[in-house]
Amino acid sequence: MIFFSLICVLLAASVQHMLPSPPVTAVGIDLGTTFSCIATFNDGEVEVVVNAEGSTITPSVLFVPEDGSDLVVGEYARAAAARQNGTLLYDAKRLIGKRFDAERLAVEAAELPFEVGAHIVRRLRAAAERRVGAEVRLAVLAVPVGFARQQIEATREAAMLAGFEVMRTIHEPTAAAMAYGLHEGGGAGGSLTVLVYDMGGGTLDVSLLLLTNGIFEVVAAAGDNRLGGQDFSAAMLDELVARASTAAEVDETAVRADRETMRAMREEAERVKADCAGVFYDGDIGATISLDLPPRLAAAAPLALSRADYEAMPRVTELFERSMAPVAQVLARAGVAAAEVGKMMEPNCAVSPEEAAAILTDRKRISVGATEAALHGRVAGDVER
Repeated sequence: MIFFSLICVLLAASVQHMLPSPPVTAVGIDLGTTFSCIATFNDGEVEVVVNAEGSTITPSVLFVPEDGSDLVVGEYARAAAARQNGTLLYDAKRLIGKRFDAERLAVEAAELPFEVGAHIVRRLRAAAERRVGAEVRLAVLAVPVGFARQQIEATREAAMLAGFEVMRTIHEPTAAAMAYGLHEGGGAGGSLTVLVYDMGGGTLDVSLLLLTNGIFEVVAAAGDNRLGGQDFSAAMLDELVARASTAAEVDETAVRADRETMRAMREEAERVKADCAGVFYDGDIGATISLDLPPRLAAAAPLALSRADYEAMPRVTELFERSMAPVAQVLARAGVAAAEVGKMMEPNCAVSPEEAAAILTDRKRISVGATEAALHGRVAGDVER
């Protein structure tokens, strides 16, 4: 989701003339729950910036060593956490702008969520400045449509702490629709109703947009800031660990206490989840996906999972049900029937009115995590978790 949503921010900003004329370089920032990225806009051109590790995306993770040594941001943070004692901070976007006592935290963090975000944005800024060879200060931020004012302000504060002047924030679904050129689909006298279903790593945004004469109006919006692809990954991880432990005849508790085994299983759960989303588009729900198991669970091989198995997982079923609630809320608030939706978008996938109506009336056809699947496919071999 991040790769496209970032470009969406910049293209939408360009359309709305929010960015200054060249030679000033401005950037678009997507501070995501799972990954973050940055792109430059200069002289009408958008370029997604490659970080020091050679990737266009940076994991939204910060490791604070117990011994007081330097913080580790991004790709190497999880590896550092496996090697030494300290606190691994992630999912800060889910907490940003909220009081810590409003959430059940697994660990006590010395950093506030927006400060964690600032460390990540600072890393992104450094990459952008290396690319353009000059200081970069102007930024446009993408924010979930469900963010309250204090959450948006906290996101702005994270960027400001990193040294940016925030020109504007823009809702991710609106930016996505514009970037896909949908603003050109409602010509003079015409209109188009667009449902944007945007499942990110940690948040779900659903918006109903009305396009008239090239101008978007947000008719209704809803979301769940505690539901995202990571929740499906966690459900997949629990299922895979349980199945593999049983098949290998090893103690599941001992497996979960093994850091290296769990690290490998998390990677495998992410891959299998993405593949399960991918087979939906091929129309073969019974296709099986073979598991690549770490040494401790190797005795469980061969082990495979199908999309049907994935959907049948109780936790996944519960998450699917939750994901449809904002869709129902948006349609109810707007007084629009599913069949009246002219186009439905998951960023990375725009479908026909008939397909949109079918998706909206059949929860099993919502491919949660499909955008993440596309993202992982694009960067597989580019990012080493």
